[in-house]
Amino acid sequence: MNSKKPFEFINSRNAMLAAIIMFSVLFLTLIIGMLIPLFTDATLDAGWFNDRTMFPTLLLALLLGVCLLLPDVSPTKILIIVAIVLVTTVLFVYLSPFHNAAIDVSVPVLLFATLAIVYRIIRLPKLTLHSVSPHIIHIGIVLILIGIVVSTNTRIDGSTVIHDGELGVYEGQPYAIKITGISDRYEGAPYDEYPGSSYVTRIDFELYQGGTLIDRDDVKFITDFKWGQSYATNYVHRSLTKEVFITTKMVEGDYANIYMRTAPWITAVWGGIVLMSLGIVLLMYAVRTGKEGAKAAETIKERKKEKREKSGKGEEKEDIDRRYEELLQKELSELKAR
Repeated sequence: MNSKKPFEFINSRNAMLAAIIMFSVLFLTLIIGMLIPLFTDATLDAGWFNDRTMFPTLLLALLLGVCLLLPDVSPTKILIIVAIVLVTTVLFVYLSPFHNAAIDVSVPVLLFATLAIVYRIIRLPKLTLHSVSPHIIHIGIVLILIGIVVSTNTRIDGSTVIHDGELGVYEGQPYAIKITGISDRYEGAPYDEYPGSSYVTRIDFELYQGGTLIDRDDVKFITDFKWGQSYATNYVHRSLTKEVFITTKMVEGDYANIYMRTAPWITAVWGGIVLMSLGIVLLMYAVRTGKEGAKAAETIKERKKEKREKSGKGEEKEDIDRRYEELLQKELSELKAR
């Protein structure tokens, strides 16, 4: 009778298979979301994608942690750890410590994935470029997920009409905007009855945080007569934990409707992309260096083998010459004796 270990289905092969399935579901969801506007009149916003990709993304993060623990941790312990993560997730949803359902659901899973990466790095027998670079990629992935979850669920946006020379405040925003000047002019070659192909209105402003001036810049509202459309330029201010996006929606005389969006932790997305790219480059370099080293070692081994073969042939030739000389000496001695 064959005895089976408990929970033997929890192994690296099955975990990798589940990760591939979840990644395929995530990819197909994104493709479908991008194709729907091409065949229908529907317009899908970020919320449509967030609601449908959050579950497979969190499952991928959970499987990442499981894959990193599997080489050293038994399936039984992994099952207990996953159960603890799921129970913690339910408690976070019930208690809502972050007052946001998406963040409450994501924190336990992302924390588990982060701790699994740290555990795997600590357990490395030797810190080499080849062993560390995959975990740099993993850290980058987790940072991207943290940045996306936090920034998309805690961002604050709104618009307000501000008069030239006045300070405009935004509800819930730590930032305020003061318009310091509104000017306009025609640009480009003359078009129809207009002296230029476009009419550009420039809005100079100052950005304040808590009453402190942090930057000066401008945005433009452009009406293109040739193409029959209007559009605006954007301004972005990035700090370590936030990204402030500013643009203009409308200009009328000395008034401008200024839109502002603040996205906390969006910098984590860019930092994660940089780390993931760095990890990929380092891994490719380590693999290439390893192949070159193995090839060089193989070449040295072959040369040593050839040298030994040549040495053996040389010794064999010297032995034959020595025997032939001894035979000649023996024959000469016999002739002299006669």
